[in-house]
Amino acid sequence: MHSSKMWVWQQTEGFRWLQCQLLADWPHAFGCRDIHPHKPPQLAAQLKLPPQRAVWGHQVHGPDWIWADEVELAATTHHSTLPEPSSEDREVVVTRPQVDAIIARQGSDSAWVCTADCVPILVASREWVAAIHAGWRGTAARILPNVLQQFTQAGIPAEQIRIAIGPAISGAVYQVSEAVAEQVLQTLPPSPVARSALLEDPHPGKVRLDLRQVNQAQAQLYGIPPQHIALSPHCTLSQPQDFFSYRRDGSLKDEQGRHCVQWSGIGLRA
Repeated sequence: MHSSKMWVWQQTEGFRWLQCQLLADWPHAFGCRDIHPHKPPQLAAQLKLPPQRAVWGHQVHGPDWIWADEVELAATTHHSTLPEPSSEDREVVVTRPQVDAIIARQGSDSAWVCTADCVPILVASREWVAAIHAGWRGTAARILPNVLQQFTQAGIPAEQIRIAIGPAISGAVYQVSEAVAEQVLQTLPPSPVARSALLEDPHPGKVRLDLRQVNQAQAQLYGIPPQHIALSPHCTLSQPQDFFSYRRDGSLKDEQGRHCVQWSGIGLRA
């Protein structure tokens, strides 16, 4: 489902984010550059989720995931950068595991990832939710199917799962080597979908690759109905007014040395 009508901007108290109508029953957000420098606890609070239970990992472009409730949270907190912070605005110091996906199975938890061209993916079911960071390496390592396997092995039917694939660099502008594209496309059988994810590039040895379409195809191979998958029409590289982009900007740090990224996350139904 690749429709701009499915994606709606939300704004409140200086925060701005995208929501996908496919996930309307779950509190969730795909962030943009306007949220910087705030982190998941502050955005979770905007979604009426407990900020102290916003969980994310140290992303390493791999295939690994972790349960949100197994991430150790320190007992101490410090105030966020919001003016006049209340107890709800405090940010919990987390010990971040080296993972690129978080699965939340308790109602108090929310799962978060950061991106700046890579693909943010939010997965939702009545029982669990997950946030996934899928760059080309993670996509080649099948991180989305790895997470979906946990859902289905727990007895959650594939047809009850919803997936929103958020703002990322589009295939029209994502130049990669032929070798990288081959690694990614090896996760799919030969098909029109696989061919449509690959575009020509004028430079020898280079092609254009749409990671969003590859992840969509991986999800469908895992049994997720096509109508239960939504693709964002937004391109991080082509929309500098809305999103940070590593490919466009070359640096992901501001003058204070803070990382400039989009945060995306989801919690269980309120």
